[in-house]
Amino acid sequence: MADSAPAAPARRDPATAEPRYLRRGRLRAWVAPGVDLEHAIAGDGDPDHLLTRPDCRIVKLQRKVVVGRVETAAGALWVKRYAVFAWRVALASLWRTSPAFGAWAGARALAAHGFVTPEPIAAIEFRRAGLLRRSFFVTREVAGAVTADVRWRSILADPDARRRRAARRALACALGDLFRRLHAAGLYHNDLKDVNVLTAGPAAAPRLVLLDLERVRALGRVGRRRRVKNVVQLARTLGRQASATDRVRFLAAYLGGTSTRAERRAWTAAVARRARRKDRGRRPAPAPDGPTVTCTVVCQDEEAHMVPCLESVTWCDEIVVVDGGSRDRTAALARRFTDRVLVHPWPGYRAQKQYALDAARGAWVLNLDADERVSPELVDEIRAVLAHVPARVAGFAIPRLVCYLGRWWYRGDWYPRRVVRLVRRAATRWGGTDPHERAEVRGRVVPLHRPILHHSYADISDHLRSLNKLTAVAAEQPRLPRRVGAWRLIGEPAWRFVRAYLVRGGVRDGFPGLFVAATGAFYVFLRWAKVRERRARERAGAA
Repeated sequence: MADSAPAAPARRDPATAEPRYLRRGRLRAWVAPGVDLEHAIAGDGDPDHLLTRPDCRIVKLQRKVVVGRVETAAGALWVKRYAVFAWRVALASLWRTSPAFGAWAGARALAAHGFVTPEPIAAIEFRRAGLLRRSFFVTREVAGAVTADVRWRSILADPDARRRRAARRALACALGDLFRRLHAAGLYHNDLKDVNVLTAGPAAAPRLVLLDLERVRALGRVGRRRRVKNVVQLARTLGRQASATDRVRFLAAYLGGTSTRAERRAWTAAVARRARRKDRGRRPAPAPDGPTVTCTVVCQDEEAHMVPCLESVTWCDEIVVVDGGSRDRTAALARRFTDRVLVHPWPGYRAQKQYALDAARGAWVLNLDADERVSPELVDEIRAVLAHVPARVAGFAIPRLVCYLGRWWYRGDWYPRRVVRLVRRAATRWGGTDPHERAEVRGRVVPLHRPILHHSYADISDHLRSLNKLTAVAAEQPRLPRRVGAWRLIGEPAWRFVRAYLVRGGVRDGFPGLFVAATGAFYVFLRWAKVRERRARERAGAA
């Protein structure tokens, strides 16, 4: 009998394949079946490379959590970064799982009970000596989905009364049914507010998707206290925009078709009592009306940065873009956001910003460079301070957070470095010397705390090119010292390096920290070397 050919290995269905667990040095990761971590995220698997990309749209930037959306070769991805912001959190991580691994477990628990979540791509954590340093939860985007509060506002804006009533009824009942099924399955979500529920599909038949999955717990049985807490969380967010009828429909769906009127009344009273206790001492939201704000952006050949920059300031009353004569699509892209795109041949940094300030019409002016973005938290802070700004205050100094080499530069002498960027138009002029122009205001300057995101350099080569360009501009400015001695050529660069690398903690960022400290010192050396060269030329010409 002839030998039979070996049987081909059975092919596994990707839908039923198990996720992979990876361990590489400091990296630990759960990866979805069929996902190549290096292809989907980065060569070293670090999602900070995605969050710090210039085209990443940051929707949350907080001390504990950063959330961003980015287009990749694997499609549109959402990245949630959990920071270890205190020593107690780091120590607790020795015996607790990371938030990213908790979100991965939450997604699997929900999927096992038939609930919909964004498709998980990976849960990644970085540890050193067992201590958690960072963790990330990466998911695919849910196409066409918006948070429940955004969907509710769009429903209320619908001019068709019949369609509006049907959509309100459908969403209220869908939310009540989601909460009922979640609690019946013994699953508890610690923060069921409107922004943690996505809605997709048609308004008449919404499909609900849960977010913030690290907060999901499988308890077996959810007690009444926790059930009331979840209902209160929704009542204090989406419920503020809903009518009494909408809230009754939600409760009827949550309690089921067999609930009595007395039962619904008891729940309504319990929710109202808990909500009043939570709202006690809560500050009222700032008034929506305030002084007008103009955002000014000066630019030239900034096609890659223009759209993300202007998307972050669409909340302003006016946007003025002053183009210095771009040879790419910078001006065309800017016209998607504003009709006030002014072409003005480049006269220098200070003069161009003064031209933009003169063109502004708002009472307050927010100045941005094209490679900067306004973080969502900074928008809220600006609105709050401008709602009640004292007359003696003429400007606000804003910190800048640099996104470079795949990391956030909170250390190494680059943060906070506050700059006066939000000013009263009538009390401001631009001064300083190129390329270090500054806003000079007549009045008090108050510091803000939320940052502008600054995508300063694309890579190391771009960094060095910018270094050469900026030092050339700085060396040609008037009123520079006549003599450039040993202190300026050796002492000042050495102190700049020591300050950035040792005093300000750049040493904790490894090689990138060393590189940034060294280039900062080299910038100072190169500037004074070019000034020295200029003085030598002047002496030779005079001779």
